[in-house]
Amino acid sequence: MTTTPNRESLYLHVRDPPYENFFYADHTVSCQVVLASPLPRAENGSAVQHRLLVAWPAGNSGAAVFFKSANPDNESLRVKLEETPEKRVLAPFEYVSKDAPTSDTPSLGVSGTLSFSEPAILNLAILGSVRTVRDYTEGYEILNRKVQEAIKFEAIGSTSSGVTISRIWFDKKTITQLTFASGNGAIEITRDGSESVVKFAPGIYSFQAHLNYPQAPCLLPTQLLKPSSHDLITRQPDAVKSLSFLCTSDKIVAGAWRFFTYFGRDSMIGLLLLNPILSEGENGAMETGLSAVLERIHFGIGSVCHEENLGDYPAAQATLHGGNSEAAYDYKMVDTDFFLPILMKQYFIESKVGRSRLEAFLGITATLIPSNMGRTYRELLERTCQKIMNLAEPFSRPGGSTTYKNLVALIAVLPVGQWRDSDDGLGGGRYPYDVNTALMPAALRAIADLARVGAIGRDQAWELSADEYAEVWEASTLDFFTSRISSEEAKQRLRKYKDGGNFHGPSGEDQIGDDLHLQAVALLEDGSPVNIMHTDACFRLLLLPHLIHSSNPTSLSKHLDTLNAVADSILRTFPAGLYTPVGILIANPAYSTDPSHSKNFTTGAYHGTVIWSWNSLVMLTKGLETQLAAAAEAKARGADAIALKLSEPNYYSAVIEKLKKAYTRMWETIEASRRHLSEEVWSWRWDDRADGEAGGFVYTPLSHLPTPDGAGQTESNAVQLWSLTFLALERRRELEK
Repeated sequence: MTTTPNRESLYLHVRDPPYENFFYADHTVSCQVVLASPLPRAENGSAVQHRLLVAWPAGNSGAAVFFKSANPDNESLRVKLEETPEKRVLAPFEYVSKDAPTSDTPSLGVSGTLSFSEPAILNLAILGSVRTVRDYTEGYEILNRKVQEAIKFEAIGSTSSGVTISRIWFDKKTITQLTFASGNGAIEITRDGSESVVKFAPGIYSFQAHLNYPQAPCLLPTQLLKPSSHDLITRQPDAVKSLSFLCTSDKIVAGAWRFFTYFGRDSMIGLLLLNPILSEGENGAMETGLSAVLERIHFGIGSVCHEENLGDYPAAQATLHGGNSEAAYDYKMVDTDFFLPILMKQYFIESKVGRSRLEAFLGITATLIPSNMGRTYRELLERTCQKIMNLAEPFSRPGGSTTYKNLVALIAVLPVGQWRDSDDGLGGGRYPYDVNTALMPAALRAIADLARVGAIGRDQAWELSADEYAEVWEASTLDFFTSRISSEEAKQRLRKYKDGGNFHGPSGEDQIGDDLHLQAVALLEDGSPVNIMHTDACFRLLLLPHLIHSSNPTSLSKHLDTLNAVADSILRTFPAGLYTPVGILIANPAYSTDPSHSKNFTTGAYHGTVIWSWNSLVMLTKGLETQLAAAAEAKARGADAIALKLSEPNYYSAVIEKLKKAYTRMWETIEASRRHLSEEVWSWRWDDRADGEAGGFVYTPLSHLPTPDGAGQTESNAVQLWSLTFLALERRRELEK
């Protein structure tokens, strides 16, 4: 028995050649369907196979089938999802069968129509977890034998009527099923040894995909946004639908389709930047996101979860490597903990609704992880805050303890630990800039504020000690990351970078005036700086607004140096700075003397000389806005008087004026990049023949460029959480005056 209910729904089509992405969601089910079709080789050398993928946020589940032409010499095969009269290619689908394993959970999914222009062969099916599909598409075509052996192919009626492809999960109760039924074509099922081969004649076929795993429906747009932000539903409909699809009733997932799971950092950066527009109160987006973070804390060590592994995949991995088949949680990132108190302060202290909800929210008892059951959210929050206080104390201790060895480092033997989480993202660094100069002091300030309102630390006087620790971290960490490079040396390094074949445009040395104050992206194991210019000061600008009117002259002076360096990097064109007309780059290796940095930080590197929407556009712009607004507020109440006592009294006002120019430049860049803002990352190439305002910089999808080692790029997410943060960004022109 099958039904196709009529419900209030969300529907979205996102083109990302060679992928066509279709999203359907309502109050009961959320699904994404991706049709992959090879591009002409002249476009990007695509090796993409014809593929139909159905993915569910529920259990991070997926079903993928791969097609090839029945004629190996014929590359003209076209596979297409056909539209209905309503201009949609998907409809909701619910399936009930007496033969299915015992389950109280309905089997939900989508239906549609697929057409083949030529005879085609379905030569591979993968059913179960999105992670299992990714092991094949991203992992050198790795297949799990136990998973594949459990996939069944069954004819429907006569052998030409249709085929059902199904698999019972390792839990022996969940089933994923994909059915194709002939419209005006014919289906033939044959055996090739132990493998089933499905042949499709040219024609049209209906399909249904469903599974009986518990669903967590998305928050539809009116549930997702504050009432005051509902105008975005009509002004930015596709972006709002994309965000709605990623925000479920029990967590926020990172991206569709590859990251249909909780990622702590992604969730919290999304909440941090989208807070002005997200719904508040019980069952609102803000509390749903924060609840998901608290539920996944490792109480034993106080760590906030980076990523979860759930659904069919843990059991699938256990068949290969042994171990536990239950859901698992990853705690390897060192930056994620710090976002929690920052967000708790932002919502439960700075929001009127949040303040009214504080005690009720902290009194909720955890239910997700067995080791947390029975503990309240207050206990879990306090445990993470205690971990942060313990990490901060050695560097903050009086008596010469402010050494780089007391900074926060990546976990031993791991090359990653913060958002630049590719192996070369920190250039070999072990002590990240953002964690130590921004996230730690901001988290300490938040802990002090939460303690002052009685949310945490009631018996530990954190309202005093956390502020004291924060002041030390604010004043003393920047020195380790800052290098002064003489003007002449900086010019020589730019010439060498260009002459080394790393860039084919102007060297940019004419943009260098005074000596360069470069803040390293990280420190090496021995404490020496990794002199990669970067955008991670955006965290410091956004999260430490009070430093612009600090009463501590040392902190103020160092903060102004940071602001000056940030403004210069925005106003100078690459390779002298980070600016390009197609976006602000997240990294620039031109000033580094380590040749490996020029080799690894390229236009094709995931964390190389590329543009990330949330970091180098949204957060950097929001950080400049925060600093300018704080400076204006301080001036209005006379709190900027300390600036006049600096050794260079005009320095403060000069930096503020430069920040205004940088803020204007950021908005000009955002407007020029508007069509790409929802992309996670994009890149560029240099073309001397290029016309227009972009000069020789030409927008180029990252997927069209080789990685530093010459390998192909990984398929990206059509919808990415933190790449939708531009929805909450509004230009404040009064700050530019």
